[in-house]
Amino acid sequence: MNLVFQSKHRYFFVSVFFTLILFVTKESNAQLIVNMNLPKTNYLSYEPMVATVTVYNRAGNDVVLGGPKGRGWMSFDVYRDGQLLSPRSFDGGFETMLLKAGRSVTKKVDINRLYPVADYGSYTINASVYFPPRRSYFSSKKRRVNVTDARAFWKQSFGFSQGRNKLASFRQFSLHEHRESANSALYVRLRETKGTKVYCTFSLGRFINVRKPQATIDAQNRLHVMHMISPRIYSHARVSPEGAFLGNEYFRETTETRPSLVIDAGGSVKVVGGIAYDPNKPPEAEKQPRSASELPPGLLSN
Repeated sequence: MNLVFQSKHRYFFVSVFFTLILFVTKESNAQLIVNMNLPKTNYLSYEPMVATVTVYNRAGNDVVLGGPKGRGWMSFDVYRDGQLLSPRSFDGGFETMLLKAGRSVTKKVDINRLYPVADYGSYTINASVYFPPRRSYFSSKKRRVNVTDARAFWKQSFGFSQGRNKLASFRQFSLHEHRESANSALYVRLRETKGTKVYCTFSLGRFINVRKPQATIDAQNRLHVMHMISPRIYSHARVSPEGAFLGNEYFRETTETRPSLVIDAGGSVKVVGGIAYDPNKPPEAEKQPRSASELPPGLLSN
């Protein structure tokens, strides 16, 4: 009985010992450690999918990062529903660089720019970094994301001229509501009116669908959007005809008026109603009633 018990314990400790050896050996062989993070798991079609990749040098000496056959030192494996996707471009901007021992380097990469990830589906993505001394790759853990789309609830086309001697083309702004968990976000998309080219898709921020958003295009073909972001608080966002976000301003309802967009005869867009609001300004503290000790003499009650 004791022999069997001792034998089982001896086998257990031997197994643990060899497991630790394998773990330590694996860690010691990891000359590069690659971590990749994505800010969320659900994306709207054509939305930027920016991955943050950090590479740690654990080789014990300086390493020159450079890819095989003149290619970049970092690449990605992107699968859609289990099928490996080919990159649109191998030019990710990962030029040869020196990574000192014990140091790290971080890169932000828009996966949507390098790979066709705009179609509906489930994607798995991981980053791989080439290690020249061993002529092999070190990879990050896989991350899973989902891509969906939302029907436009507002759209408007406009003529866009790219120069005096070039023909004008027609582009279209559209607005989309994208639900994720308990919150919704308002998205703007810019695309060709006739054609399949999409110039950009991005979020204008949180959206509360209590009031219908207002949208219009001014004389300079800039998009203006007024939408509610929290109770009684509104955002006035502006987007250029090239698809660049131009910033936003905030407004708050009053008991008499609500902020809204108006366009004058010259094509300028203005905000009327409500009052300007600074979300970074701390709320004013309510005035507390004065204590009895602060009252003037003669006002104390008996």
